[in-house]
Amino acid sequence: MPVQAMRSIKAKFKKASSTGKGRFILIVIFILISSAIAGGVYYWNTYKKQIIRDKLEDAVRKKTRGLYLLRYDSLRLDEVGGDLSITNIRLVYDSMKYDALKKANDAPAILLSLEIESIEVSGVKTPRALVDKEIVGKKIHIRNPSIQILYTNEGKDSSRVVPDKEVYEEILGDLNMIKVDTVEISGAQIVTRRLKTGKENVQLKNTFIRLTNAAVDSASGKDRSRLVFAKQIFLSAERISWASDNGLYTYVSDSIVINTPERSAYAKNFLIKPTLSENAFVKSPPTQDDRFDFSINRIAIYNLNMPELFNEQIIADSIHIKSASFKVYRDLSIPRDKKNRVGLYPHQALGKIPVLIKIKKIVLPNTFVEYKEKNPRSNQAGKVQFYNTHATLTNVTNDKEAIRDNNTLTAAIATKFLNKATLNVVWQFYLKHPKGRFDVKGNLGPMLFADASVVTEPMGPAKLEEGRVKNLQFNLEGNDYSMNGTVKMQYEGLKVSVLEKEEGTKKLDKKTVASIAANIMIKNSNPPNEKEDPKIITVQMQRNTNRSIFYLVWKSLFKGIKETVGMKK
Repeated sequence: MPVQAMRSIKAKFKKASSTGKGRFILIVIFILISSAIAGGVYYWNTYKKQIIRDKLEDAVRKKTRGLYLLRYDSLRLDEVGGDLSITNIRLVYDSMKYDALKKANDAPAILLSLEIESIEVSGVKTPRALVDKEIVGKKIHIRNPSIQILYTNEGKDSSRVVPDKEVYEEILGDLNMIKVDTVEISGAQIVTRRLKTGKENVQLKNTFIRLTNAAVDSASGKDRSRLVFAKQIFLSAERISWASDNGLYTYVSDSIVINTPERSAYAKNFLIKPTLSENAFVKSPPTQDDRFDFSINRIAIYNLNMPELFNEQIIADSIHIKSASFKVYRDLSIPRDKKNRVGLYPHQALGKIPVLIKIKKIVLPNTFVEYKEKNPRSNQAGKVQFYNTHATLTNVTNDKEAIRDNNTLTAAIATKFLNKATLNVVWQFYLKHPKGRFDVKGNLGPMLFADASVVTEPMGPAKLEEGRVKNLQFNLEGNDYSMNGTVKMQYEGLKVSVLEKEEGTKKLDKKTVASIAANIMIKNSNPPNEKEDPKIITVQMQRNTNRSIFYLVWKSLFKGIKETVGMKK
């Protein structure tokens, strides 16, 4: 109001107050103002819950362009203490509005469905909220929410699973700032699904989240030290699980903890559990396939880059695993597929992962590995087992810049072959190599041939009766199409028996004539005497592109062993 107008009003009131009529007018105005204030307070106290309900529901509709509807059962408000409590909140999307947005090519990539037992807000500074449009409070506690995240495969960011963090303007609306000391979410049950199929992707059970020093404003939105607008985040989940696309596996992780101040993440277990038994599994796919049964225990990730983690990048100094078990089963009696596996070596697959990975070191100190294979000739399964395996992987990355500085991923492995002989192997994978190059070299220590019969009898079928390996060394270089290198096996006193399965039984019997012939053909020692040098075999092997990297290495190594002992078949 202009200053002159204010002075005119004051003068008129002063003049009126000098008379009885003026005094009466002042009394009437005072009564009217008092009544209006009292009426406003009465109206607010009477209808405040409905006012807030209307404002909240209207705000949700406007914010989401009518896509979401908000409902709740009860609301309790204490303006003086700055406390608010809302119970049984439900946020659901309007399917008709979604269909309209979809027809307009404006549908979101993610839909939400929420049910929350209660939201409790405490310590809000009411004057700042009313005058400065700033919500500043002590704590927000969200109890027992049930959250469904539905992926629509629509919209510009349909491939993204983490929302963009530059969303503070949308969150604030007409407010200037939201700042809360602590935000806690307890007892959360979170499920992700595909909207079209309704198929469950991921389930998080009994999740707890604490955000410390959370702030939403233009400054915090640009603060690189904040994650989800908070200075610190603590997250724990009792269990995370999801199923493979083909339904043959369930993936489970227990007791997950992410702690941003410590830059660390932990998990009690990670399991790959087959849903079918070995016999049922091999009958499920139309062609031959590996059945995996993996258990990884006590996983710890150190110096984890938290800002990049929330930006869908995994960057860390190291991952340490206390113990692990990797079991693989294959039935060779099932027909193979005709898939070309060029470009699917482990380091090539790493390069195709859409999430950036940059881990300096992964350590597995106590690991058991088993490859079990059923041979249709013997109708039995043999097990190649490695005990007390210690593996260290370095430079595990698909980051192009990191690969320019160091293009080699190294896996150094020390183990006990069949729990009998020490085996040391070093794999070197050349990242982004146009032909998928890798090197593998190793050294097997002394062992009795008879100890390997648990493998050769069902897989051969043959029995190693006598003799011992002094040392086995191999140095091989492979790529997408071939493998070359050398194999040197020093041994003595080798004697074998050729086996054959009796018709109608599972028993393997010795073929006497074939065994005699085999022992005549093979060289029972290398070197044949102390005066000669041991024979070194040069291996050249063309890859069967239908087979894996491990098959190529094994066939190359086995070719070297066969030629060393003088066997051509």
